[in-house]
Amino acid sequence: MNAYQQPQNSGIPWPDRNPGLLYQSFQAAPRWLEPQQRASHLDGLERQMADLSAQHDALRSEVRRYYVLPADSSVITFLTEHRTLPPILLEAAPQLKACFGAQAVFALRAPIDDSGSQTLYAVAIWPGSVREVREALQKFDDTWWIQHSRKASGYLTFTYELA
Repeated sequence: MNAYQQPQNSGIPWPDRNPGLLYQSFQAAPRWLEPQQRASHLDGLERQMADLSAQHDALRSEVRRYYVLPADSSVITFLTEHRTLPPILLEAAPQLKACFGAQAVFALRAPIDDSGSQTLYAVAIWPGSVREVREALQKFDDTWWIQHSRKASGYLTFTYELA
């Protein structure tokens, strides 16, 4: 027995039944691009990736002009994994020469510490006294590095070593 004699509804005025389909009960299969059309989309990407790789190789070669790199591949691998660092190193080279002078030699090192993390060190090999090298490093920090350090994301440290 039905306890509700009057039809109940939600109060929403629904349209008349089947005035036309409000939706389709099936979905058409997606139309995939033909293989030659898909390849044309990737042609530009492959060319762009090759151009970026060539630019990065040129930057790494330029870094070699200003910094001494170790015989192993640790620094090259690190620069490849952190592609924002070569432009920063190139910008820093004239600033380093201005602060440390022509007698200083700059080397790059990328040691792995005990916890397994790696940082790139730009080391000024200094022939003078400790006081002079600390003043030169402080001058470099104040005039250039503090404003640009954010770009390195903590992966680059400038330091010194006495010769």
